[in-house]
Amino acid sequence: MHRHLTDYLEQHAKTSPAKLALVTDDASLTWQELWRRVEPVANLFNARLSSDEQQVVAILMPNTWQYVVAYLAIIHAGHIALPVDVIYKPLEIDAVIQQVPPALVITDRANKNRIASQVAEVLTFEELTASTPPPDKLQPLRLPADEQIASLFFTSGTTGKPKAAPNTHANHIWNIKTCSKVWNWTADDSQLTNVRLSHMIGLVMGLSGTLYHGSTMYLQDRFNAENTLRMLASGKITMFSHGPLVYAQLLEVPNRDKYDLSKVRLFISGSGPLPPPVWQKFKNVFGAEILEVYGSTETGRITSNLLDERIPGSPGRPLPGVNIKLSKTGEILVKSPGVFPGYWRNLPATKKASATDGYWRTGDIGELKDGRLILRGRTQEIIRKKGYTVSPRDVEWALHKSPGIKEVLVMGVPEPGNPDDRIVYFVVGEIKEDDLHDFCKTNLPSVWRADRIIKLDKLPTRPNGKPELAKLKAMVQESVGVKS
Repeated sequence: MHRHLTDYLEQHAKTSPAKLALVTDDASLTWQELWRRVEPVANLFNARLSSDEQQVVAILMPNTWQYVVAYLAIIHAGHIALPVDVIYKPLEIDAVIQQVPPALVITDRANKNRIASQVAEVLTFEELTASTPPPDKLQPLRLPADEQIASLFFTSGTTGKPKAAPNTHANHIWNIKTCSKVWNWTADDSQLTNVRLSHMIGLVMGLSGTLYHGSTMYLQDRFNAENTLRMLASGKITMFSHGPLVYAQLLEVPNRDKYDLSKVRLFISGSGPLPPPVWQKFKNVFGAEILEVYGSTETGRITSNLLDERIPGSPGRPLPGVNIKLSKTGEILVKSPGVFPGYWRNLPATKKASATDGYWRTGDIGELKDGRLILRGRTQEIIRKKGYTVSPRDVEWALHKSPGIKEVLVMGVPEPGNPDDRIVYFVVGEIKEDDLHDFCKTNLPSVWRADRIIKLDKLPTRPNGKPELAKLKAMVQESVGVKS
């Protein structure tokens, strides 16, 4: 029978009570101390929420020990945690809360006044824990682990309206168990996590992985490149997971050569394709080969490079238990125990993304070469130009070889009455536009070259680090000075 996530917490509190579980800026908690904080808070949730069916509790807090306790208490009580990112604007927070809506919102003093919606009761963590506990210990709600929802994530919304995606306890645990076999992930590992816990990398691969193994998580509220390098060089960290943009930013830190990262045995990159030039430069500077993976909120982890096979430009081979096939258009279809139950109370969206025989449509275009997956972009992002199909990822990776480019995103924009998309480069870096055009004429096929170049100080991204495509498209409409 499948276990629930907090079964591991209770187990580690008994078998490894003095081992460090969580280290933050203001607290260090052993497994026993963490369990002693979680159990009474779970009882408080049990007293407030229905014991007959799962209810949703939203969490709006930064990465703190209080966040970890609140999350674990919610799922230990048997209910559903809805992480809401603190960097959302009030209107975004309100939209998320109204779309679900939760029975309760747990927040902190700094964020309580940012919640405008009146659809749910709002309590700070301090208010919750100061409330009168029930006279007796209440029985938590328990369903089978493959039916009991642990968390409710909102999809990135890079190309459409975000949708709520539930993940069960079994989904979380399958992701950890499967990756552990490939990565040799054990209780002896320790992670640095400065991805928001409101995102899958932070919550599942960070917190749930620590929970499953009984290891130690060093939790930071936010990513800072120099602080991250300092922590990675401390000798305390063996694993680090983040998105491609973060690895590019680590390479921009002044005097980066002074940081010895040799004690970190595994650098993992997910949430988007990692440009091969960034992979190679990271290896040249720090002597470490990044292990790239691929997955999504809906499917969990799909592919991973191997410890002895880390190929730049590919997120690796299908993980054990994962079946992949490509549609006629090249869309990646996936079936595995990691696939979620379907969008929250949104049957039309679930049906639209479901293929035959239990496969899920990822919306990503790819190809398989020698058993390894190559990503070519989202179905909505593929560019049509002069009868050719152009992958934005191929163009971006070629542009990364141009001196002076730090970040680049390539987009095809339809033009009324024109069968061809217009190709737009969004560029961060010191390169001049004329020099970039010259580089493209020398190094890129004509159908890959830009119809328009827009220089930016930085790429606008969503809280999970993925590009905010709607905002970039709006920039195209507002920009002037087209150059062909």
